[in-house]
Amino acid sequence: MDDLTKEFIAESQEGLDRMERCLTELETRPDDAELLGEIFRAVHTIKGTTGFLGFDRLEKLAHSGEHLLGSLRDGRLTVTSDLISGLLRLMDGLRAILVLIEETGGEGTRAGDEDGELIAELAELNGQMPAEHVEERESGLEIALVEGTRTSEAPVATMPVAGAAGPVLEKTSGGGGDKTLRIDVDVLNRMMNLVGELVLTRNQMLQSGMEAANFPELARRLDSVTADLRETVMQARMQPVGNLFGKFPRMVRDLSRTCGREVRVEFSGQETGLDKSLLEAIKDPLTHAVRNAVDHGIESPADRVLAGKAAEGCLRLRAFHESGSVVIEVADDGAGIPTERVLQKAIERNLVTAEQAAEMSEREVLQLIFLPGFSTAAAVTTVSGRGVGMDVVRANVEKVGGSVELESRKGLGTTLRLRVPLTLAIVPSLVVRSGGHSFALPQSALVELVDIPQREFAQVVQRIGSSELFRLRERLLPMVWLDRLLGLETESPETSKGHYLAVLEAEGCRYGLVVDDLMSPEEIVVKPLSPVLREIGLFSGATVLGNGTLALILDIGATAARAGVKPVEEESGDAEASESSKTKGAGRAEASFLIFADGARGRTALPLNVVERIESVPLSQIEYAGGRPLLQYRGELLPLKDDGGVLAELELEQRAGEEVLVTVLICGGRVAGGVQRVGMVVRKVLDVSDGTLLDADAAEGMELAMVKDRVTMVHRESGMSVGTGAAAWQEVA
Repeated sequence: MDDLTKEFIAESQEGLDRMERCLTELETRPDDAELLGEIFRAVHTIKGTTGFLGFDRLEKLAHSGEHLLGSLRDGRLTVTSDLISGLLRLMDGLRAILVLIEETGGEGTRAGDEDGELIAELAELNGQMPAEHVEERESGLEIALVEGTRTSEAPVATMPVAGAAGPVLEKTSGGGGDKTLRIDVDVLNRMMNLVGELVLTRNQMLQSGMEAANFPELARRLDSVTADLRETVMQARMQPVGNLFGKFPRMVRDLSRTCGREVRVEFSGQETGLDKSLLEAIKDPLTHAVRNAVDHGIESPADRVLAGKAAEGCLRLRAFHESGSVVIEVADDGAGIPTERVLQKAIERNLVTAEQAAEMSEREVLQLIFLPGFSTAAAVTTVSGRGVGMDVVRANVEKVGGSVELESRKGLGTTLRLRVPLTLAIVPSLVVRSGGHSFALPQSALVELVDIPQREFAQVVQRIGSSELFRLRERLLPMVWLDRLLGLETESPETSKGHYLAVLEAEGCRYGLVVDDLMSPEEIVVKPLSPVLREIGLFSGATVLGNGTLALILDIGATAARAGVKPVEEESGDAEASESSKTKGAGRAEASFLIFADGARGRTALPLNVVERIESVPLSQIEYAGGRPLLQYRGELLPLKDDGGVLAELELEQRAGEEVLVTVLICGGRVAGGVQRVGMVVRKVLDVSDGTLLDADAAEGMELAMVKDRVTMVHRESGMSVGTGAAAWQEVA
């Protein structure tokens, strides 16, 4: 294909995507002239360009659709369900021809008569008006409107095609959506500038040599430019989740008509960004989740009325950022999952025994749905019942480093939660050592770190049978020894100085991973595993660390499953007490804190949600203006807070010819006009821990919190206005 044809296919696919969204909205807003204009322009643009390129079949079909849309626009027809269905089939036919052109370079034929059946259906919907007697309206205004559609919207996406037999989705083999990506020109300009700086820094390093006095400065500049370039490339690959959500109104419409349901779709968080490759990877799992919600979750209108609900069900798709990941929820207000029926089916299919079923918790019963071959459908239909689906959903999401969570309440509905990383390329992680080997733990699954000295091991670890449990703030945490799990060499108790416990959480399971040592946190570049390592089933990838050694990336969920860790169900009394503690008092709430040593003030803490990064910068890079310390950080002048007098202490400790590093917490929060950042100068980061805000103290500007079983005093700092995180949390002995 020549470049002109490729551009035509990309623009036509984009126009059909807009047409699909507008058609489903037009059915609910039949008097919206703007929606109708968008649909007309999409078809008209295709018809007008095909004549120039010589695609006669595509032109003929688009011409028939344009006649029908012209009658609708001129008021000779009204919007009906049958008319919308016919226009959707027109869109499918146009898309199928475009895919054929992309794959073969030609239009091909369809059962010998090309598109005669579809053209006849469109003519019937148009009152059998002969096409040659319809006046074409090619006014200058209409042409201007057509040209106005060439805007820089969402990447080009290839949508599934609905087959003639029903709403069974068929994946198109055209690669237009996978190969095309729209990027803002400003982002490209920034990437080009950063590449120029990268080349300049490289040339200076080559000319200066490693022995030059300015080599450390060049190395720091190289690190800064590389980090900026990486973030800019990631920004270019980020696409809004709304691009994926756009196809579901059409699919839900077709499914609800097939299944005898009345369903509306609601969206939130469409602007949430996700890496383009991950967006493509979760397309099929999310599609199956939506199909399940309509077919299995939402009841028929009659059953909903009998249950005291509205006849129309609601399906909600929501996307949001959480702990370095993107969470996509598919929630329905249906009947929920009948756990007793799930157990019955599992026993019938020999997936579990009756004895095992009797001991299962509700959460464990819901996990049976993800077993291969499981289905609660009474009969096989074109939509469901074959037992293929939820196991594939989990497998596909876990393949890209994500997880799947399921919640259901009988009579109220079901929520399926897909949690995926922001990007597959670079992942923030904590490097640990166990059995003489290095492993990477994704920071998105890391809750906190606990140091267990050898002398205290016997007091804090409890044994129940063959299991070891760690008492963490009056709760027992299952312990998993990484060296034992992998069959590595174990340190003898005589030589061991103690262990570190990495508290991890995945798929509702929280456990403590026991490791020998903690290394520095790194942003690792993920590499695929070899087939041999992939078969082990405990690793999600590999990486090369900054020191040149190889480290395997641990799969947190697979590790929990291999070690036999089960989700901990809170007892009703404990749950009620926990809920009471959260709601009692106006200022009481749960929060996570970063605890650090802060010079003269000793142990201090900050809310973890305001800490964006932890940076180590040379003391020589700290500048002063009017007596206030400042730091040039990624293109902005960052004010520094040094309430503990750390900078003065470090200047006294600095020796001639030695470079002293300063630990700076980059804190940020949303204020009017954007994000405001400030750097907190600290001595050393000590721990990350959960805590509870207590009732406000009588003293003005003072609050109390409980962090690691110790009362914590909260001081409001006037010089740091970063939203709810505008506080320093000073821990009191």
